[in-house]
Amino acid sequence: MNKRQIQIISIITVFVACLPLFTVNCIGGHDIAYHLLRIESLKTGILNGLPFLRINMLYFGGAGYAGSLFYPDLFLYIPALLRVAGVGINLSYHIFIGFCITAGFLSALYCTYAVSGDTDISLITAMIFTLFKYHIYDIYTRGAIGEITAMIFVPFVIAGIYDLIFNRFKRPQLLIIGMAGVILCHTLTTFFCVVFCVAAVAVYIKRLYKNKRLLVKLILAALIVALMTAFYVLPMLEMMFSASFRLSEAFFDLNNEKLLIRNIFETKDPSLGTVIFVPLLLRIFIKRIKEDELMGFADFAALSGVLAALFTTGILPWDRLMNHFSFVQFPWRLFILAGPLLAFADSVYIIRFIRRSSLNNTANTLAVLTVLAAMSLTAVNCVENSAEPYYSYSNDYFEYAPFTAEVIGGEWLPATVTDRDELIYSKDTAYDEDGNGLKVGRVKNTLYVENVPEDVDYLDVPFIYYKGYAASDENGEPLYIDGSGNNGKARVYPKGSSYVRVYYKGTPVQKISWLISAVFYAGVIINMIWKKKKDK
Repeated sequence: MNKRQIQIISIITVFVACLPLFTVNCIGGHDIAYHLLRIESLKTGILNGLPFLRINMLYFGGAGYAGSLFYPDLFLYIPALLRVAGVGINLSYHIFIGFCITAGFLSALYCTYAVSGDTDISLITAMIFTLFKYHIYDIYTRGAIGEITAMIFVPFVIAGIYDLIFNRFKRPQLLIIGMAGVILCHTLTTFFCVVFCVAAVAVYIKRLYKNKRLLVKLILAALIVALMTAFYVLPMLEMMFSASFRLSEAFFDLNNEKLLIRNIFETKDPSLGTVIFVPLLLRIFIKRIKEDELMGFADFAALSGVLAALFTTGILPWDRLMNHFSFVQFPWRLFILAGPLLAFADSVYIIRFIRRSSLNNTANTLAVLTVLAAMSLTAVNCVENSAEPYYSYSNDYFEYAPFTAEVIGGEWLPATVTDRDELIYSKDTAYDEDGNGLKVGRVKNTLYVENVPEDVDYLDVPFIYYKGYAASDENGEPLYIDGSGNNGKARVYPKGSSYVRVYYKGTPVQKISWLISAVFYAGVIINMIWKKKKDK
């Protein structure tokens, strides 16, 4: 196809995927309230001059929640900045989703071309990737922002693995960008991508073993990813090892959430549908050429995608895996990986079938249009089957304190938190050891209590305790603070002081991790400028 045709097909594909966004009301989704709260929390931090605060101040009426510490905010600053600029909640979210859809399409297009060097294969991959059922389901039924944003980088991971195995890792930036991207978007997708990378290395170990330098380059790439993501990963790990969180509780029964094999192909969701598997049948009619690396990798992608889809069913003993992999929550989340892999394999098989059959360019065009029509119908059907209603969120929606407790399972609440409602109705009160309440004042991420009686032993202040909180008296002298307060709150020991100030100071690990990543990014920028000047 020529450049003009590719542009038209690309616009149509993205338009079809974005069509439900053209409404004044906000699209629905199982998790949308939580992600809108995340956006509003970032907006609040920005307006208060604290754009990178680890413990977001808006949650639970001001009690705080470590959303940004455990859940990456890489792309959420886009709608947050739109909110700061005065754009409404509904429109900001829709612009953000439109950005994610477009970025995903371009990612699949670019990465597939980097692997194949073929515009037709790249275009079909991008079309299938953008419109396959689980992707649309994620956007318009689940509202799963972590998966939606992480999926933008999955094509980079796939292309990076191809480059490692078949191209002597000449473009390590593909795998580096892919892995750093998924880490900074969604931890669970990172886990799936790591498993895929390990599986690929295991399958092609003989090929990699012949060139020892590839192992060194792979280690260096992993080091670069670690430096790029240190500002997020190190504080998260520190916090996870510092206390027990509700994540460790089994909210979901993996065995109960598994699918039947027929569910993978059904029209109801979650599923991949039948359409994405049909092009795989063309492989039967394509004569294998031993030296054809692209076809070989397409076969590996197809096999990996099919296995990932099958692993959502009882083929895996999810009842036995429950104790170790409960964080997966839903086995069908493996579609995150299965969809992009099958999209790549489908496109290679379709174009190779046409060319091996000595068909002309008209057949290429018809194939692209057929895929566009089939995938568009799949996407429209998925949206029509969604039972999630649209709703118009007012711009002051989260000023109502109970709405700031929309944290779904509350995985990142300390295990000591037992009553979420209590966090809301006691948000303005500190309690001493006798249960007497004292009025609390707030400024940004700081709360203070005045006129504290001299004989008070301790105060439970309305902050959910996370490592990094600090307290001081009226003279700025530090006071001891810990997480032994009632219902997971911070407990401060005034030591006779009549004034108590509590704020989130952060930890040395958090500061060092920021410094590590900042030095790395500064070094990259300086190196790019130096190279540019040298080339002149």
